[in-house]
Amino acid sequence: MEKNSRISLKKSTLFGICFAVFLIAFAAVPAQAQQTTVNLNTPELVKGSTVYTTVEIDNVTDLDAGQFDLSFNSSVLKFLNVEDGSIEGTKIPLQWRLIDAGTVRVIFNLEGVTGISGSGQIARIDFEVIGDGKGDLLISNGLLGNTEANQINADWGVTAASDVQKSTPGFGGVFALVSLIAVFCMVKFGRS
Repeated sequence: MEKNSRISLKKSTLFGICFAVFLIAFAAVPAQAQQTTVNLNTPELVKGSTVYTTVEIDNVTDLDAGQFDLSFNSSVLKFLNVEDGSIEGTKIPLQWRLIDAGTVRVIFNLEGVTGISGSGQIARIDFEVIGDGKGDLLISNGLLGNTEANQINADWGVTAASDVQKSTPGFGGVFALVSLIAVFCMVKFGRS
């Protein structure tokens, strides 16, 4: 009888540990913040047309300031202008300057704002398509800062018709880990 009590106690303890790991794993999933992403969205380039390239941001929290460089093929695109963006209805006032014939630097600082959170458009950059070929649009030197003057980690990508969408690991990885733990516990219970 004492042997059955020990076995029952071992099973209960093992079950409790497995259940606790399961709860911890699932409790951590909602707490993970979504990654801030900045993407360049460019329409198809047709010689003689004007194109509007947008710099879009998703899942930002407490954004206060930032900068980026946008380089382009100056034999295909003629820079025209940079227009202010908007995130969740708040205007993003921009300053810009040409670094060289193929690079424009854009900076912003949201003075008097307690930080913007959400998704929207940082800027719109206007080009005239003056030649044939690729525009070679590329964001570099990207930096975002929050209201406490800390850097906001962001995934700076490029989105155009020819680009492949990046996939990131997420809930699937956590679910696979939890499933593996559950299978381990079931096998362990079956052997006892």
